[in-house]
Amino acid sequence: MVQETTQTKKPSLFGMIFQPGDQFERMREKPVIWLPLIILSIVGALVGVLAALNVDYSTVPGMEGMPADQIEMTKMFGIIFGGIGAFFGTPIGLLVFGGILFGITKIAKSPVSFKQMFSLIIFTSFISTIGQLLNQLIIYAIGSDPYVMLTSLNSFVGADGVLGAILGAIEVFNIWYYILLGFGLIKVAQISKPAAYTITAIFFILGIIVAAVTGVFEGLTQF
Repeated sequence: MVQETTQTKKPSLFGMIFQPGDQFERMREKPVIWLPLIILSIVGALVGVLAALNVDYSTVPGMEGMPADQIEMTKMFGIIFGGIGAFFGTPIGLLVFGGILFGITKIAKSPVSFKQMFSLIIFTSFISTIGQLLNQLIIYAIGSDPYVMLTSLNSFVGADGVLGAILGAIEVFNIWYYILLGFGLIKVAQISKPAAYTITAIFFILGIIVAAVTGVFEGLTQF
């Protein structure tokens, strides 16, 4: 009787912090989507608002020397659109990534359903999202650089350009997220450990490449 109750329990977002293994077992038996997705979208919106609040618009290229009232208006629009964009962009991004991973795991002959995969992506993404929220809150409190995650390697190095972008992508919550994603692919998608670790490693490396390319373009805009 106790075993049946455990199997029918819904996975918990906050349980991902201390008991991720239990949550993976639960989402394989009873995957949930809507409530955790709404919570994650709200947290993502808070991150978007804080990120916009933390930007010093007077130093943004092209806005130097602008009147204070125009800068404040731009900041207000940045906050509004940052929150709205993150609220709607979060579920869309998770859905797309979930679809990609679902296709990859199906190639690997996984019995996972799309609902299970989408639930896995939502729950693991909670870790990286709360990491972003924590960073933006601390940045807001101490007034540090909003573009440098305090839990990343670049917070210690302070590099610019491509190196800064790469070091910024090597971040505690981001690494934690990928570790949990690999573990989740084994538990929920039921693929082999080598396949799960290979998939997560590829996406981690792709993330660093994207960060490096972004650093190149940011460097070009400064000239």
